[in-house]
Amino acid sequence: MRRSTLILALSVLASALPLAASAQEAKPTAPACLPAVTLDQLPKALDDAISGPGDKDRACLRQLMSADLRLVLVTGEAYRLLTLDDWIDAMRKRGGTIMIERQIKVRTETYGRIAHLWNTYEIRSTPDGQPTSRGINSIQAVFDGQHWQVVEVLWQAESSTDPIPNKYLQ
Repeated sequence: MRRSTLILALSVLASALPLAASAQEAKPTAPACLPAVTLDQLPKALDDAISGPGDKDRACLRQLMSADLRLVLVTGEAYRLLTLDDWIDAMRKRGGTIMIERQIKVRTETYGRIAHLWNTYEIRSTPDGQPTSRGINSIQAVFDGQHWQVVEVLWQAESSTDPIPNKYLQ
């Protein structure tokens, strides 16, 4: 009796092993992140890291940002300082709601290992949908010898009282 119980238990275990292995293979892996090696790659890398569902993994975004990153949201007459964790928490509250950020125009100025990117952006809820908002990012980045890292982002969304001038759209 013991022997047949042991054989039965071993055969159940043996048949479950392939199922466990396939379940492990099906687990999603962390996104492959490529740091912005050139300054021209930085805006696209940021768009890719920012865009997607609100609750997506933000490991790629963290790789692009310095540990002491400053985020500054400008609204009307005020501004709000945020940490990267503050921004990620705010996005996470959106759950699966999709946000796609795309740069319309990028102007870059550099000196040595520092860069300033003046980016006009638009936000969409689907890749082919109409823009739901637009604005301007002012991004400061530093080259660490291997890749570009963002140290500060100021941004302001377009409003009826502050429309984006044509020179930042074309």
